Amino acid sequence: MNFLPAVSVVALLATLPVLMSFERTAGAREFSAACALSAAGIGLVAFAAVIRMPLAAVLGFAALITAFVFISFAFRRFLALSAPPALLMALTLAGGTAGIVTAIGGHDHVGACGVVFAGLGAVGLLVVGLAKLDRKAASVPAVRFTAMGALTIACAGFSHSLGPLSGMPSGGSPGIAFEFALAIMQTIALPSLFLAAVLMLQNRTIGDLSSALARDELTGVLSRGALIKEGERIFSRCLSTDRPAAFLLLDLDYFKQINDHYGHACGDMALAHFAGTVTSFLDGRGAFGRIGGEEFGVVLPDHTEEEAASLAEAICRVVREAPAGRAHQRIRLTVSIGIAAAEPADTIVDVMIRADMALYESKAEGRDRCSVARQRRIDASARALAAAAAQLRQADVPGQEHLRESA
Repeated sequence: MNFLPAVSVVALLATLPVLMSFERTAGAREFSAACALSAAGIGLVAFAAVIRMPLAAVLGFAALITAFVFISFAFRRFLALSAPPALLMALTLAGGTAGIVTAIGGHDHVGACGVVFAGLGAVGLLVVGLAKLDRKAASVPAVRFTAMGALTIACAGFSHSLGPLSGMPSGGSPGIAFEFALAIMQTIALPSLFLAAVLMLQNRTIGDLSSALARDELTGVLSRGALIKEGERIFSRCLSTDRPAAFLLLDLDYFKQINDHYGHACGDMALAHFAGTVTSFLDGRGAFGRIGGEEFGVVLPDHTEEEAASLAEAICRVVREAPAGRAHQRIRLTVSIGIAAAEPADTIVDVMIRADMALYESKAEGRDRCSVARQRRIDASARALAAAAAQLRQADVPGQEHLRESA
């Protein structure tokens, strides 16, 4: 009695709950179904070999091949493949049929050796590749084709490796290397494939969470933490190579009145509209993020103080000319901007403080304009002044004449 398949069944059943825990990740449900079908298929084939019942073996092979169909569907979802499901089913069925046909003739011919070794190599490629597959690599056509080709070959190898368990004839001794490869296919190869799937789903889940944390939920731009982190990276890279860099601090004018007059839902809409307008205008020229409330920041690599000021003036114009809302209710938006250029040994926080002081000047001079920071060095008094300026901006609530509605 061959006990090797029992090892595979136990390992698959142990992996199944882990796969099911990723149910919200693309492809996880298909992988879970495939894992359950694989355990059932291997168990049926092994049981058929013990009681010599061909019907159970046929059901087992059907379950195993169906499991590979589900794996191909999981790949389709995870890799965002455009291939039709019928094509994936055809490839999987072809691989499984090829494995069964070669198993009928035993293990003592070249075809059998080729199928098993090719299947083992395909499994190894999938295990190593899936564990390291990220979103960027998944978009490469060559990676997609390789994954589906390897899956088809692996299906053939698995189907062949289980052939002798169903009582199919086997010839003379095919060699130690072949027996070793066959034992691996019957025991750890399929559990290893699903373990790699677990790692792949885990990486995707972590990546999705990291992306969510790096983005502001309302506006879709970088969060405060992600903006500061990216700003430090940009400033460090620019200053180390004697290239200019600058920071813009943007504050949406009269935002409190927008909330009070139109409601917080319209305020949220105005913020999202403003962020979308600025993002489209920047077109990747800098890192744009929301610092908090109605304050946003732009980190500009390779921009001198004059170039940053010119860009800030253009942002003021674009925002002014793009009111928020629908045709029956248009809310005019304006933005005030503080500009600060990075100096040697500056941190992102230093530049942000100078930009904050410049922003207060823009607010004090009437809003809807930009100002360049005059102070080049930050000391304790400057930090205190910046904090006071931020509080004054929050408390400064003039009339609502700036709001205009149009039918």
